[in-house]
Amino acid sequence: MSEEKHVSKHSEILFDLSVWEEAWKNQSTASKYNMNSTAFDVTSAFERWAREYHQQSFTEEGKKRSERITGWIENQGVSFEGLSILDIGAASGIFTIPFATKGATVTAVEPSELLASLMKETIPASLTSSIDIVSERFEDISIQEKGWEKKYAFAFASMCPAMSNWETIEQAISTARKYVYISTMAGAREHTLINELKEVLGVYPSYNAGDMGYIQQLLYLKDYSYTTLITKETTYIEMSVEEVVDKLQEWLSTHELPTDEGSLALAEQYIRDTYKDGMVTFSRGGKFGKILIQLEQPNMKVVRTKEQ
Repeated sequence: MSEEKHVSKHSEILFDLSVWEEAWKNQSTASKYNMNSTAFDVTSAFERWAREYHQQSFTEEGKKRSERITGWIENQGVSFEGLSILDIGAASGIFTIPFATKGATVTAVEPSELLASLMKETIPASLTSSIDIVSERFEDISIQEKGWEKKYAFAFASMCPAMSNWETIEQAISTARKYVYISTMAGAREHTLINELKEVLGVYPSYNAGDMGYIQQLLYLKDYSYTTLITKETTYIEMSVEEVVDKLQEWLSTHELPTDEGSLALAEQYIRDTYKDGMVTFSRGGKFGKILIQLEQPNMKVVRTKEQ
């Protein structure tokens, strides 16, 4: 094949809508090691994660993260005052509450009873009339039956697991009149301790690209107008050996590593032998993608500060 034909073939793939739709649909997210895994209490692990996530979200650092994201959205010309928002995968209200504080009315979709209850506990009394909680899975909701077609000015989904296929993203877009925000991983998750354990276990899962590449390309091919931001975010963590051992099964499963008894024992032995002072220091994070789709006025926004 000549170089010219080779380039032409790749160009056809780059701009072939069906190729991208099929590629995303076929991307496997299930670990091949799950069948040989030790019994794992998913409910207990989720409850622990939910409470930790809620606590971290409403620390000063967690609030600042939310402020950075809402600030970026505002810098694209979005004003939250009087805005109707559908917050998809609202968790315990990390964005729902700030949206309402800024003057928006929010429908918060959160299927987890625990997270929804934590949100109810956290919402200030002054904002209860501005927030409606819907405890259903967004992907199971009939937009037509709910009367949600173009009902909201803004559909918002931050790191929401439901936004893992084009059909669900189209469903989110169909609820909005002006804007849609979606954020997700833009590449593989990074975890330095997990990298060490991959060497110990001799297992190297195949690289799964983040969904952001698929979303961007499909939005482009489907002629949407949007603004994108990719950030690199890393957190440095120190935990006791016992805390790490307690989370090993959960972490290995998340990163598609084996969690059978032998693998867990080998991983635990490595942790105890390597970190003899009782403390484990590591970093985790990755690249995160943020997309703001502009449905109503797909032109460049000019935002001026008060100083200007």
